[in-house]
Amino acid sequence: MLSRVMRFGVGLLCSAATLSAIGCGGGGSAKFRVLQAVPNEPNLNVLIDSTSINSALAFEADTGYQTEKSGSHQFAMEQPGSTTNIVPSGNQTLNLTSNSQNTFILTGYSSSISGMLLSDDTTAPTNSEINLRIVNAAASLGTTAPGDEVDVYVVASGTALSGTPTVSALAFNSASDYQSIAAGTYQIYFTEPGTTLTYYSTPPITFTAGQNRTVVFLSPLGFFTTTTLNDLN
Repeated sequence: MLSRVMRFGVGLLCSAATLSAIGCGGGGSAKFRVLQAVPNEPNLNVLIDSTSINSALAFEADTGYQTEKSGSHQFAMEQPGSTTNIVPSGNQTLNLTSNSQNTFILTGYSSSISGMLLSDDTTAPTNSEINLRIVNAAASLGTTAPGDEVDVYVVASGTALSGTPTVSALAFNSASDYQSIAAGTYQIYFTEPGTTLTYYSTPPITFTAGQNRTVVFLSPLGFFTTTTLNDLN
């Protein structure tokens, strides 16, 4: 009788473990990182399933990729000394697909925080190219310009700005598709749509063959800047 009871208990434990694995995405894993792009927020505590992955994430900083089990997770960002989750309600539950790479960007201002969850490209570029994505996370653009959109020119360093934008009318809180371009040194211009009136241009940025990169347009209080995220290599 004892033997039968023990076997029954072990069976229950195995079933529970199986259900747990299903609930967590079948034992797969995913990568997830967070960029803090709200200029008037203090350093923030970033939590996945109530565990802190960064206790002082500053504006323009990112957590780097964290490896998490695939499946559903609770996601929070909190001000120092507070347990109030400032992540928009639609982003507080993460559903991470196995073998995916994901980036969440907290955007806006403290009075109107928003965010975007991006799926990052892990496909290696062909030949001697790079894959480049542009994100518009410049919250102040709508208050300093005719609208919240920008045209984006990616040009060889030292080249005059002309021709067709690489990305047209990129709205706030949105990302372009990845663009395949030759490896090299570039400058990126963010302009008023339909014109070459420049809000901001980057210093020369060198991209090496085989890289995937995301360049994020930001608006610290009173000016513009960018930060570059390493997606692959």
